[in-house]
Amino acid sequence: MGFFKRLFRIGKANANAALDQLEEPVKMIEQILRELEDDLAKVTAAVTTQMAVEKRFERELKEAVETVEKRDQQARKAMERGEEELARQALQDKKRYTEKRDSLQANYDIAKANSDKLRKQLQNMRDKVDEMKAQKGTLVAQAQAARATQKINQTMSGVGSNNAGASFARMEEKIQQMHDEANAAQELADDGKSLDDKFADMLKDSSDKDIDDELAALKAEMKKE
Repeated sequence: MGFFKRLFRIGKANANAALDQLEEPVKMIEQILRELEDDLAKVTAAVTTQMAVEKRFERELKEAVETVEKRDQQARKAMERGEEELARQALQDKKRYTEKRDSLQANYDIAKANSDKLRKQLQNMRDKVDEMKAQKGTLVAQAQAARATQKINQTMSGVGSNNAGASFARMEEKIQQMHDEANAAQELADDGKSLDDKFADMLKDSSDKDIDDELAALKAEMKKE
């Protein structure tokens, strides 16, 4: 089952299971979190492999660039000393490494773009898992509260039919509230942008405004001078 399908399952399936057996949502949440941690480990390994490919292309590209420069300098020195044939060989090797450099540059650009994309996806997955861990406590507390309400209603059922009916209605209302809040948690899980990201954007905008204000003040000061 895919990562985002598991996220959807928490909000909907847990609340539905609570209607039949209030212990099931807790077990389901714990199981899903274990599965998500396994997925994170696999994705992290894949990202690590991709980054290794990027680093290899980066290293080979650097070596090719250095060799092109080296052969160019060698050709110049050979010509200064009248070694035309040696200069020709250096230029031929320079051409070969220039073609290799251009090919490596293209491969490196692609590898880096893929690495950046995968790193971003991995961070999004980590953020969502953190959100689900934070929601776990709330959902577990809701299930425990519903179980407590059920026990109270069972105790009150012997007092009188009217009281028992009212108590059962309150239990149904409590479970419905759990269902609604679980659906709300699902909507939060589907939001691709975490709360930390939103705060980071807010702080970045504030920082950019401070720089703009200081730049405007500097321009005004220079005009006066």
